[in-house]
Amino acid sequence: MAVTQYLHDQIGKMAPFVNYSNEVVNPLFIWYLKPDYAKKAKWTLYDLQDKLKQSGWMVPAYTLPNNLENYVVMRIVARQGLSRDMADQLLNDINAAIAEFEKLEYPTPTRIAQDKNLEVKGSVFTHTGMPHKK
Repeated sequence: MAVTQYLHDQIGKMAPFVNYSNEVVNPLFIWYLKPDYAKKAKWTLYDLQDKLKQSGWMVPAYTLPNNLENYVVMRIVARQGLSRDMADQLLNDINAAIAEFEKLEYPTPTRIAQDKNLEVKGSVFTHTGMPHKK
């Protein structure tokens, strides 16, 4: 649980993010983009999910179930054996992705879709249990 708490604390300190909960009671937690940041961002959590996937991480972005479906969140499940070194590598990959996204001149396709209220699904996980069809 110490590594999960560490990840939770470090992600909560990143400028774009806010943790859904202040406490970590299980080896998992979710976070989302700060509303003020999200309004100006040219990227979404789906873009971060895809970028992390390129480095071998499975950190899903998805909407919450009914009545909260407008919230896109990301989730980390810290498996047993996840070391602090691996957690630092994940955090470095997240920070590198954010730095790359913040240099974007134009919005990503998922950002455009979200702005138009079009459905966007993650490629790692959805609440239906079905992967996004390509």
